[in-house]
Amino acid sequence: MPDWIWIQNVVFPILGMGMGTFFGWHILKMISRTLERRAEERRLALGGGAPTEEMQGQIDALRDQGEALAERLDFNERLLAQQSDRARLPRP
Repeated sequence: MPDWIWIQNVVFPILGMGMGTFFGWHILKMISRTLERRAEERRLALGGGAPTEEMQGQIDALRDQGEALAERLDFNERLLAQQSDRARLPRP
């Protein structure tokens, strides 16, 4: 079989598939970026941008509640640790 037939039937199709994959990947990335930009513009147009003062107040309240729960959890863990230490000590 002459070399030019092998190149024509094997190498060219492989190169074509590689180039198609390369360009297809870049086209998909461009489409994805365009859709992300449109979604971001819609979010900003609908007021989904920066949090409002009311939302910020709710976020702060939730953060304070989380800190209070963390303090309670630490306190309870210390109490349980003290009780387990007392249970291990020999009684006089």
